[in-house]
Amino acid sequence: MKRIFSIFLILIFSTFLFSAKDYKAEIKKYVALGDSISAGYQDGGLVIDYQNESFPKLISLQLGISDFQQPLISQPGIPPILVIKSLYPSIVIVPKPGMGVPLNLTLPRPYDNLAVPGANTYNLLSTVTDGGGMHDLILRGLGTQLQQCISLKPDLITLWIGNNDVLKAVLAGRVIDGVTLTPFSSFQSYYTQIITALKGNTSAKIVIANIPDVTSIPYVTALPIYLVDPLTRKPIIVGGNLVYLIGPKGQLSPGDYITLPASNYLAQGIGIPKSAGGTGIPLPDEVVLDKDEVSAIKARTQQFNDFLKSISTTNNIPILDVNSLLQKATKEGIVIGGVKFTTAFLTGGIFSLDGVHPSSLGHAILTNEFIKLINQTYDYEIPLLNLYDFLHKERKKTQSESFTLDFSELQKVILGESAKDLRIKDTK
Repeated sequence: MKRIFSIFLILIFSTFLFSAKDYKAEIKKYVALGDSISAGYQDGGLVIDYQNESFPKLISLQLGISDFQQPLISQPGIPPILVIKSLYPSIVIVPKPGMGVPLNLTLPRPYDNLAVPGANTYNLLSTVTDGGGMHDLILRGLGTQLQQCISLKPDLITLWIGNNDVLKAVLAGRVIDGVTLTPFSSFQSYYTQIITALKGNTSAKIVIANIPDVTSIPYVTALPIYLVDPLTRKPIIVGGNLVYLIGPKGQLSPGDYITLPASNYLAQGIGIPKSAGGTGIPLPDEVVLDKDEVSAIKARTQQFNDFLKSISTTNNIPILDVNSLLQKATKEGIVIGGVKFTTAFLTGGIFSLDGVHPSSLGHAILTNEFIKLINQTYDYEIPLLNLYDFLHKERKKTQSESFTLDFSELQKVILGESAKDLRIKDTK
């Protein structure tokens, strides 16, 4: 009986020791593919401080990888990151003065984080150069994101691409199929080619992510479409009714949105009815999303996500449901250490000052979600981040809802017009 019991204990102990695979032995090279989010873009710019807090960098640290190379940019970033200039009487957010420079441009191999701000599915598949823009800065003429990834012979790949296939419509304030919104057939073709190439030319474990509803990010939702008293933060009521702003098609109504750059016009009285002390001049189309445009963006996003779910199932590739994660953060918030964090602009803690990209805390949350999925799928025990370490990254809270913002650089980057006039230099 004692002998049987001893064997039983040995079996239990052995099962405990060898139940999880050795992730450090199996994952020695990790490569990130994607757009500005994977690149670590925050506060409207790409800069070393935030790049080192991007979810790919954080994943590499949890994997114990010491040589995870990124296209690091010195302060104040490219473009220069946004900072809060004042909080009273209104919030003023402006870019830092100056321009950052590349810190490791001469790295004699591709970067491990190959994500390019502004990239969409076509760009990841086919773009090498963009005339002095972000692709030149990060890819350096060595091939596409896809080609360079394959050349690195990765053991693990995170692929999060497709956000800009719908986000461009939000930033442009216009839904133009084939211009600001990628046609579904094109997206399907590009993404299929990417997956086929990765599976056919690498033995890497691949993790993909779907596309969040970009009409629910602070860039779209932060500003109300009616007048608000900047002191009380309550809607202004005239004759028992809200005072709705004026858009290119007339008075705005529920279901319409104005984006953050509209604040520049509102500060001049544009978009505000004359009866309420404004100019009576309508807001331009590029800062207004009407309900039909919102509906079209949502529908295309759903199409893309349905396809991503299908291709993940067909190819046995795990997919992170970022869309559901964002909706949870929007509706319920995410509680860390007894503190609720939300997607609210400036005060929520999950998004950075540009209203589009996650904050450092947002990246930490994403990191743990990716790691949980990787562990579950591949039977690893990669340690999770301690989110308490990122709580101090939360932006200062404010009760004001009067904004004066400069988002021209952010729009240029994601619309593919940035960095072309920047002098790309190496400090080494």
